[in-house]
Amino acid sequence: MSYASAQYGKEGQELLYRFERRFSELDSLIYPVQRNLSDTQGGQYPAAVRFSSEPDSGLFPALDKRVQEEIKAFKSRTGLQITGQTYYRLDDGLGIDEDDAQSRYNGKVQAEFRWSVLQSSLFKRKGKINEIRIKGEIDRLAYEKDRLGMSVIRQKEYFRQQHDSLLCGILRHRIDNLSLLGVAHDYLLRNENISSDELLSILNEKAEAERKLMSVGNRYPLSPDLSCPVIHIIKIDTARLLQHVRDKQVELKALDLRMSLLAQQESNTNYWSKVDVAPFVRYSYYTRTALPHSSNVDAGVSFKLPISTESKRERQSIRAERELLAKEQDHFLTQVYDEVHFILDDIERLNRSIAGEYQRSKELRDYLTKRKEAYSNRIGEYSRLARMKEYNSYLMCLEKMIEYQYQRDCQIANLTRYLTDEPIVRFCYEEKIMN
Repeated sequence: MSYASAQYGKEGQELLYRFERRFSELDSLIYPVQRNLSDTQGGQYPAAVRFSSEPDSGLFPALDKRVQEEIKAFKSRTGLQITGQTYYRLDDGLGIDEDDAQSRYNGKVQAEFRWSVLQSSLFKRKGKINEIRIKGEIDRLAYEKDRLGMSVIRQKEYFRQQHDSLLCGILRHRIDNLSLLGVAHDYLLRNENISSDELLSILNEKAEAERKLMSVGNRYPLSPDLSCPVIHIIKIDTARLLQHVRDKQVELKALDLRMSLLAQQESNTNYWSKVDVAPFVRYSYYTRTALPHSSNVDAGVSFKLPISTESKRERQSIRAERELLAKEQDHFLTQVYDEVHFILDDIERLNRSIAGEYQRSKELRDYLTKRKEAYSNRIGEYSRLARMKEYNSYLMCLEKMIEYQYQRDCQIANLTRYLTDEPIVRFCYEEKIMN
């Protein structure tokens, strides 16, 4: 039904003027004189996937200091010790030396200087220090895993803000169009020139758009450019990414370190680690009642030899745990590869969706161009309601393209969870969509 065919005075003329002014505004945004290639178009991929770096909280220096202090503590093990004892005999009957009656004594003071060399830092020195350092690296990877998790969250937040600003800028245009359509349909309904079904459909569409706008936050301005954006398809160098994941993924590196730790512990565990051989020098001083006090010095070797296969069993236990970790590593690597492939497949699917929406937006823009010429060369009136819906179809296509880009970029951010020291952008490259 031709909207302008209803001649209902000043209110109708005012609506005609509002439609023409709105069409002129939309045309100026869809066909700008100078093309604006800023991010407000929603088409460009964020430069270099900007992952926020973790602020220096002093955590890693503190961890390094702890490891160094543990190494110093280990190196301070000298194996040297001084032991002693003193006692007093209560009666003479217990103070007679069986070998020599002249050696009667009633008190004794004894001190012994001992060196347990196998319990000092000299025994398995390099292996024990290496064990401390490996444990420190395992703790560092645990902190690194938490840091990477926060980096992914920060990157997704960056993408969300970008998505919200772009989507909000276009949504507000569509809501303005729907508001004008609602006013026009209400006017025609009051003048019995249109059914209420159309008005209800517009109100429902406007409500859905407003709900979406509230979810992204109505705090961004109208988009200054509605021209068809420049879109790039983001491709991933899959082979290089998977190889890097195998070499650098945090959990896999932690498993490698745990296996290295077990190998070092197995090397450090042997029979001699349970043995205690200690040369000693002992000085004894005796107090006597009837004779002068006396003393003597002893030198010798003290040893303790365990009679068990404990060390052998411990080594076998460590070796079994290493074999279990090797199986766990293979299982985890398969799981990681599967997860990465699922994400890569989803990225490719979203790339196809983006390309599809891009082609539709181009087709709709070309359609709007032809319709604009037809409206300009018309004779008589035409349906401004239908023309406004054509603009909204184009805006909805841009909205869907932005949503697909956001979903794809979040999936790209998810890949960072499997990296450690490289930004995901190193494995990404762009392919421009050809017309």
